[in-house]
Amino acid sequence: MDWRLIVPEEPGWSASGVENAWEVRLRPGQPVLAVKPGGVWRGSHVLTPAEVAQAAQALCGHEMAARQRELTEGFLPLPGGHRLGVCGVMGPKGMQEITSLCVRLAHEVKDAGAGIFPRIQGFSALIIGPPGAGKTTLLRDFVRLYSMAGTPVGVADERGEIAACRGGMPQLDVGPMTDVVTGLDKGASLRLLVRSMAPGVAAVDEIAGEEDAAALGEALRCGVSALATIHGRSLADIRQRRGMEKLLGPGAFERAVCLTAPGEKPRVLSWNGEEIKE
Repeated sequence: MDWRLIVPEEPGWSASGVENAWEVRLRPGQPVLAVKPGGVWRGSHVLTPAEVAQAAQALCGHEMAARQRELTEGFLPLPGGHRLGVCGVMGPKGMQEITSLCVRLAHEVKDAGAGIFPRIQGFSALIIGPPGAGKTTLLRDFVRLYSMAGTPVGVADERGEIAACRGGMPQLDVGPMTDVVTGLDKGASLRLLVRSMAPGVAAVDEIAGEEDAAALGEALRCGVSALATIHGRSLADIRQRRGMEKLLGPGAFERAVCLTAPGEKPRVLSWNGEEIKE
């Protein structure tokens, strides 16, 4: 990502430093904020509304008008597996004014899940955590590890954030035995993968609602193991959600990987909440 096209240059600005950030936020009347492992970097230049709007256009390839339907969901997928979150004033023709941007940067961290993998291998596993905790990064590495171990993996990459396929090839390493469907909803993607590619494991990002839970349940009934992420604070929290109670237990998700924040050690639990030690 060429940050020089998006953010005004100023003293202390380092594009290479921003690329190590988890997210970059742009708001009119405020400086650029880059959230990094060591803290928050703040620019000195105060952004104007026009600069934030120009940054949004540059990030989405100057296709903002054509992507209004996607904007109603609050974000746009970007090349490379990145994500642009957008807030603004909505009107009859879509988003009329932009009030803030949040660029969430995809990071490929190989072996991020290596220490956990032996405890989830052979089981369906649900990765639980709040936004920004590293769920997708961990999911991607589990996919790679399964694939490297010789298990065919099917990835339902609805928004292109797991494998980031471009030009017919994944831009992020998901392993040699992984097949990816991008651009379809999770249910349609899973059905296509199960019928045509015979995966041993199916992976999806961000389960949301009963429809996604039903699609995963259908895949599990076909004998496929599943890897999935979901927003939440705990296994008990997930258990209370409609549609999820049938996906926790023998024959469904038997392992839960609970994250709290980037860099913190995850906990691995059985479906009934018992911690599984190394």
